[in-house]
Amino acid sequence: MTERAMPQFPFTAIVGSEQLKQALLLNVVDPRIGGVLIRGDRGTAKSTIVRALSALLPSVTTREGCPVRCDPERGHCDICNDTGAPVECAPRVVELPLGATEDRIVGSIDLARALSSGERRFEPGLLAAAHRGVLYIDEVNLLPDHLVDLLLDVAASGVNVVERDGASAAHPAEFILIGTMNPDEGELRPQLLDRFGLIVDVCTPIDLDVRAEVVRRRIAYDADLRSFVERFADTERSTRQALIEARRAVPGVRVPESMVHLIVELCVEARTDGLRPDITLYRAAAAVAAMAGHSEVCEDDVFEAALLVLPHRQRPARPGQPTPPPVGELVEARRRPGPGEHSGDEPENEGGSGMPRPPRTPVPSTSPPSTSPAPEGTGGDSSAAGYSPPAEDPVVIPLPDTPLRGRIDGGRRGATGTTRGRAYGAEPWDGRSRHIAAIASVAEATRHSVRVPVQVGTHSLRMHRRRGPSQRLVLLLVDGSGSMGAYERIARTKAGLRSIIERLYIHRDRVALQVFRNRRAELLVAPSRNLAAARAAIEALPTGGGTPLAGALRAAADLLRRDQRVHPGQSSLLVLITDGRTREDAREAAAEVAAVATSVMVIDTEAGPVRLGRVRLVADWLGASYEMLT
Repeated sequence: MTERAMPQFPFTAIVGSEQLKQALLLNVVDPRIGGVLIRGDRGTAKSTIVRALSALLPSVTTREGCPVRCDPERGHCDICNDTGAPVECAPRVVELPLGATEDRIVGSIDLARALSSGERRFEPGLLAAAHRGVLYIDEVNLLPDHLVDLLLDVAASGVNVVERDGASAAHPAEFILIGTMNPDEGELRPQLLDRFGLIVDVCTPIDLDVRAEVVRRRIAYDADLRSFVERFADTERSTRQALIEARRAVPGVRVPESMVHLIVELCVEARTDGLRPDITLYRAAAAVAAMAGHSEVCEDDVFEAALLVLPHRQRPARPGQPTPPPVGELVEARRRPGPGEHSGDEPENEGGSGMPRPPRTPVPSTSPPSTSPAPEGTGGDSSAAGYSPPAEDPVVIPLPDTPLRGRIDGGRRGATGTTRGRAYGAEPWDGRSRHIAAIASVAEATRHSVRVPVQVGTHSLRMHRRRGPSQRLVLLLVDGSGSMGAYERIARTKAGLRSIIERLYIHRDRVALQVFRNRRAELLVAPSRNLAAARAAIEALPTGGGTPLAGALRAAADLLRRDQRVHPGQSSLLVLITDGRTREDAREAAAEVAAVATSVMVIDTEAGPVRLGRVRLVADWLGASYEMLT
């Protein structure tokens, strides 16, 4: 038996993860909700649950032989030309691998047909295969930016339009977008994050009974998978039937005006951006009601949906503003007390498509990192401990641009002429490159060939013209000694660091944060694109003790060397922020940094009536640019 023929682990056999299973089922009931983003640790069955969902998807009617599986009731299909007879088929769960090329995702010309007959015919890609099904992206936060942009365009329009390599085609591409990610490996761009209708954080279970049952079921599945699948066949069928009935019922679910007001009030209180959260919450609440067999949305339906819709859409507090409360706290504060789990005005289950609700569990905090300043530690003037710079007078640190080989559209940095990155065209082969653009080469050959099969000679060969990312690592090396607590230095430093983080987000740079004090340097944020973790660490920067400048510079040099081994060819920028209150001779350590860092910038935080002026000397040792933090 091949692996492809092996039955999937049953969806209803999965232990725990009730909130995740509910989020997936809600999207089956109403695909307009917009998909699910699953965040969590490795080994928490994220991929297993998504693949198991395929057995529960209601079948769809399409035309026989249509690769897009178009809907005969929705008009003309450019791919099959409405030639096939209507047939029933199961939707597909299509996995988008990290190494997939743009041609493979959107489609391009059929190479085999072009070579054999000279005909330029469009070959659909993964987006066509996912139409009316599920598009599953594992490690979605590691997907290249240009593919993220492409998916955003298609997900927003529901149509994939292809104009490339002599192929011109358009086809519907409406799918449930499901992504998984490990936050430790980097955050997701806000533009893509907002496109996911629901979000679920999955944690490794700590309940001993749950863990034991997970082990027992996995061992039973591996020992005799067919018997194990058969044990859950009845529950799989009943769940699938309930989904079909809920999908039919959801258009008729009534949302009272009072529930509409509750929806928009929750979105305002959660401090979300735009109106997409309101619309998604409306649809999700209706789907929750349909799954429970209700003909009308009640408060508990809205509350359950809000826990899935709003957490990832809360915007962080700006300087001087209070942090928005976690969505779980908002929901619990609004729940009406009653004798049971549900509020008193909840409609009774009317039979029909009713599905059991998942047990209600305490909701973990999913709010953005707190921006309220933490205690600054020991030493210096404590008046800076509660200081937050006013929004109208921000501290801005201008970062220097690292030398780059090119720029891309929109002003973002990019390297051209590379062998990696997005292929944005083709050019004649230079006789050396191994990166041949096969489709462009065949298209060029068919343009001039008068015989079939088409002969592709060296004169027809084309190679990819690529535009690669030129991201850099920005290492923030911050003085956390006791003297930084005086004259609001640390408060102004935090404000300046916030401005740096905003700049890094725009350019998609990676960031690392080190603080040095008490005779050592401590790495608070390892090199990554997890800017949320960097913001949280900045707000909790500790102070106190001496200024181990030399050791901090050596630690920074070691970190940069390690990072260069992992990311060869990428540039680096060291930003040293200090008041220079040290008697150490750090010239040798500065030379180590200057030898490894692409560029260095020194920020002088010294303020007050007595100024020693040592920071400019440190900048000279490093060969760095020098700025005063005013």
